[in-house]
Amino acid sequence: MKNIKYILLIFFVVNSAISEESIDFNLNKCIEYAIKNSPSAKAAKASFRARTNRIKAFNSGFYPQLSFNTSLPGLSREIISVTQPDGSSLFQPQSQYFGSGGLSLSQVIAPLGSQFTVSTGLTRIDVFGTRDYSIWRTTPVMLSYNQPIFGYNSLKWESKVQDIKEEINDKEYSSEIESISMIVTQKFFDVYIAKMNVKNSMQNVNVNDTLYTISKGRFEVGKIAENDLLQSELAFLNAKNSYQSALLDYKQKSEEFQTAIGLNKNTIINLIPPMSIPELKINEEFALRQALENNPDFRNIEIENLQADIALLSAESSNSISANLNASFGLNNSSDLLPNAYRELLQQQRFDITLQIPLYQFGKGNALIEAALQEKNRTQINTELRKKNLEIEVKYETLRLIQLINQVEIAAKADTIASRRFEVAINRYYIGKIDLNSFFIAQNEKDTAFQSYIQILKSFWTSYYNLRRQTLYDFENNKKINHLLEN
Repeated sequence: MKNIKYILLIFFVVNSAISEESIDFNLNKCIEYAIKNSPSAKAAKASFRARTNRIKAFNSGFYPQLSFNTSLPGLSREIISVTQPDGSSLFQPQSQYFGSGGLSLSQVIAPLGSQFTVSTGLTRIDVFGTRDYSIWRTTPVMLSYNQPIFGYNSLKWESKVQDIKEEINDKEYSSEIESISMIVTQKFFDVYIAKMNVKNSMQNVNVNDTLYTISKGRFEVGKIAENDLLQSELAFLNAKNSYQSALLDYKQKSEEFQTAIGLNKNTIINLIPPMSIPELKINEEFALRQALENNPDFRNIEIENLQADIALLSAESSNSISANLNASFGLNNSSDLLPNAYRELLQQQRFDITLQIPLYQFGKGNALIEAALQEKNRTQINTELRKKNLEIEVKYETLRLIQLINQVEIAAKADTIASRRFEVAINRYYIGKIDLNSFFIAQNEKDTAFQSYIQILKSFWTSYYNLRRQTLYDFENNKKINHLLEN
């Protein structure tokens, strides 16, 4: 029976070890893992592919487009008027069975905004009624040309917008990846801080438990007052409550972190924070120059202004004379026999210019132009404000990062001093050289110094990756960031 229990125990331990994998994560490894596996990274890749295909679809429109057009066989039945030899009309029933099909090859000419088309087609009609007959109508070739006149060239302006979108597509992807790096950095330190709070609160529980035991012994022999004993007991109870709260917070932060980077929830993670920072040579002028050159947000401002210009041009065009030139030349024929319909072809020609002249619209056109003009003004004001705000963000993020470099060094020294002072305070309290209040002060200073150090480290790395996102520049390796080339 004992052997069975041992076997079951071993099986449980082995099964638990298999189901839970342990991984050591430093910050760089964590970010690399998130870039490959996180839901946000997969969404960023999907967005990049969607943008790429939209750009590809637009550019494909400037290549020849081949299409097949058909009218599926249909049937109509109606009473028609038939002119008699004496000039009178006789109404008789007639049924028609008809169908058609054709191929067309079209090519847009973007600089002119025009379209050239080559097409061919075939139609068959079967008539049933007083006289049954069938006829084929063929158009072996038809050349057509359409040219808008006076109106704005929408293809030309849309091409300008698409050129910018194509230029910044990879930069938008890199910016999204850098945003993921920044968010992962925040969550990385959130988990580590929560873990250290658990460790620190557990240490405080053990220390306060020992102090409470010592205080009870000193109270019994009359060396301390009851108030000091109660204060010691209260500190012990508060330490236990803090430990339970810290443990719950750590579990929540860990689960959120694992979800964010795409890690299996059964995986045990051991975070190794970067306790030192890289040497960075950075200044605000250089950072701003990189942001203006690389940040897609600045180019998106150009797109918004272009789209406002397009809207105004469209409104002005709709309120002025517009014309379309249509010209076509083709060959066609008809016969009751299909082979004969391709013989002795006749010319088919057409040339016309259609005009649309708005006469009186009760102020509709002027109102649309004024609305588009005001919308353009609003867009220019907002985009100029956004540009200035982006420049301010880059400037002060750079200054903040420079400041944090100095603060990290100071906080590290403060943490070392506070930890040493706490160790001295414990030993001095054990031998009765200091009172309980002095010990608690040293303990609080130790906790505060450590938390401040980790928080400043978090602020530094978060600021660093935020500046990378804003500038798309790697200040540690002195190169531009392009995640498409790195993958």
